[in-house]
Amino acid sequence: MRIVLILLASLLISCKEKIEIKTNLPQQEKEKSLTEILLNLSKTDTIPKLDLSHKKLDSLPDLTMFKIIALDLSYNNLDTIPLSKLPLTLRKLKCTDNKLTKFMMMNYKNSVIPELQPYHNSDLNLEEIDLSNNQLKVVTIKMLSIQKNKILPKKIIVSNNKIENLATNDNIHYLDISNNPNINPEVLFAVEKIDTLIQTNNPKKLKTKRIPRPTKPIICTLEVIYKTFPKSLK
Repeated sequence: MRIVLILLASLLISCKEKIEIKTNLPQQEKEKSLTEILLNLSKTDTIPKLDLSHKKLDSLPDLTMFKIIALDLSYNNLDTIPLSKLPLTLRKLKCTDNKLTKFMMMNYKNSVIPELQPYHNSDLNLEEIDLSNNQLKVVTIKMLSIQKNKILPKKIIVSNNKIENLATNDNIHYLDISNNPNINPEVLFAVEKIDTLIQTNNPKKLKTKRIPRPTKPIICTLEVIYKTFPKSLK
């Protein structure tokens, strides 16, 4: 009987050790350095998600050689995101709880209007962007999809910032601008076309700024738009 009890106790201790090892795995992953993570990444295979959160990053590493779909940069010390360092395969960007003060991404690569080209600064086609809990004052996210009739981005979260000027596309599926008390309520995108708009704790609610009906060609109207909202478009 004593032998049986000893064997059972040994089995329980062994199982407990295995459970503890498994439980510790995520923590071990978090403790990996940026260099270790990047060295182990494949440059040929598609990477569904790369987690670089809690890495004390002061600057963004060059990720253009990887095929990353989703990237998490949360809880670092980033004050800017150089778009040229992000892979073109990227569809989801999360960069919450950093020190960002400005985010401007404009993809007019597929535009038929030459006047928009000077404002083009990225070939990215992001579907989801989460920049909540930063120090953002200016946010411009305007993209023309590489696919016809596809709205990009679909989801934008910029809650808990200090946004004053916001510019983005029409027909966004989801926009969260909560806790931005200084936001300029007059915007140049169609607020009424947003499926889900969350603007909790904002004294003034967004409304579309109406541009007078043009008496001249549409290009002139574009010039009026850019002069009207220069801070967010330059």
